[in-house]
Amino acid sequence: MVLLFEAKRDPEDPHQLAIAVHELAHAWVWKDGGLTITEIRHKGDEGHVKFTYREKDWGPELALAYSVGCWAGFEAEDRWRKANGHGRAKRGHASYDIGNFKHVARGMKKPPSESTARSLACKRIAPRWSQILRQAPVLVRDGRISI
Repeated sequence: MVLLFEAKRDPEDPHQLAIAVHELAHAWVWKDGGLTITEIRHKGDEGHVKFTYREKDWGPELALAYSVGCWAGFEAEDRWRKANGHGRAKRGHASYDIGNFKHVARGMKKPPSESTARSLACKRIAPRWSQILRQAPVLVRDGRISI
C-alpha cells in the first residue's frame, strides 16, 4: 500500500541518503551502547529509529549511550554531507534529537557536555561508517532495515 502523500523513496537522492545515514548512525550507536533496536524506518522525507531496553538496566552507562546516540545522527549526516559536497547538517533538522539529549543529560549525575557527546558520537560512528554507507541506499529503497 502506498500512502497518498508519502515521498517516493529514491536511493540516489542525496537528501534521502542523508536521512538514512542519520537514522542508521542513531541505530548503530544505540545498539552498540546496549539498547535493542526494534525498528529503523525511512519514509522518503523523514525517518525514525525505535528501541527498547530493560528498565532495570537503565543507569549511567545506558544513559550515556543514549545521549551520545542522540548526537550520532547529526554527526553522521554532517560527515556524509561534507564528504559528498552537500554542505553541512542543520541543527534545526536534529532539534528533536538535541532536545532528547538535553532531557536525558539533565537527569544524569555526571552529564556529558554537548561537545563531549558529539566527540564520542563521532568516535562511535567511525567503526560503523562503511556499514552505514552500504546500508543507507538499502534503507531508502526498502523503507526499513534490521541491524
